[in-house]
Order: sequence, then structure tokens, then C-alpha cells
Amino acid sequence: MVIIGFSCKTSKSFVRLVCGRFKHCVVITRHKNKFFLHQFVKRNYVSKIAITKRGLKQLKLHGWIFIHLHCSPDDGNVHALTCVNYVKSVIGLKKFWIQTPNALYKYLNKN
Repeated sequence: MVIIGFSCKTSKSFVRLVCGRFKHCVVITRHKNKFFLHQFVKRNYVSKIAITKRGLKQLKLHGWIFIHLHCSPDDGNVHALTCVNYVKSVIGLKKFWIQTPNALYKYLNKN
């Protein structure tokens, strides 16, 4: 199972202009009883952060929206240019027209 998280907040001005409602997305995987948040920081660098169920609830209270997918996660392409490209590589999505977190949310929410 994979959880995709979407956030409406960012500190980058270019992202505020281009992305629409959602500004950032992350992948959350589960290994045994622990959750790991895969935070795409920049190209060639993905930070894996251990997170608890309480941490997920705190993110939800701060405006994050989560979509649960029933698929096995891949390792992901660390050389991806954006957080959306990283998420698409983890879940195995090959739709080239999806380039913003808002478009990814709409596609996943529809399916």
C-alpha cells in the first residue's frame, strides 16, 4: 500500500504561480508497523523520514490531503526533476501530461 500526500503550502514563489491548488506531493510507504515519508528535496536527493500515525494526523490537520493506493511501490527515480515525477516513478504512472501536483491529484482522485 502506498499513500500519496498533497500539500497546499510552499515557500517557492514560482511554484505558487504555476501549480494551482496543490503545491507539493510526497510518497508515504509502510514497512511492517512503521511509515516512511519520502520527501523529494531536489534532484538526486530524496529524504526518507520515519513518521507515525499521529504524525499523519498532524499533517492532515495542517491541510494535507491523502490518497491511498493499493499497489506495490517501486524504488522510484531519484534523478527525477520534480516531486511529481518522483511520485509517478514510484507508483509506475507513465502519463507525460501530468506535470503538477494538482493534475496528479485530479488523475488519482478520478481513478
